[in-house]
Amino acid sequence: MSIEAIAAMLGHKSLDMTLVYAKIANRTVAEEYFTVAEKVEALYSHPAQLPADALGPNMARLSREHHRMLGNGYCVRPKAIDCQYESICESCTFFQTTIEFRPTLLAQREDACAKGQTRRAEIFDQLITGLGTTEAS
Repeated sequence: MSIEAIAAMLGHKSLDMTLVYAKIANRTVAEEYFTVAEKVEALYSHPAQLPADALGPNMARLSREHHRMLGNGYCVRPKAIDCQYESICESCTFFQTTIEFRPTLLAQREDACAKGQTRRAEIFDQLITGLGTTEAS
């Protein structure tokens, strides 16, 4: 059975995790696997890059000003600082929101209160308070 099939059966997203739990018994298969794995890793260690002048002025501006749209605001974390969390945005220092998201934030606060999630409700209270009271026209 291939290591990929074993990973799929175990529900692993990474072959490294599979190798922690499943040992390859056949020495020849193991050596072949590790040889191929090294070659694949080498491909990722030197990703192809465009020359600096290949990026036009408009694309360069978009790249600098990139903000990831969230359901209730924007993530302004620089692209160079990767984020692995998708569910704690509201308490992240890179999170920004505007008055247009007030209805969504109010609904999220209401949901937190209904579920007895006081800390989550406090986060939404702070965000809503920070918006002020002026509605967007």
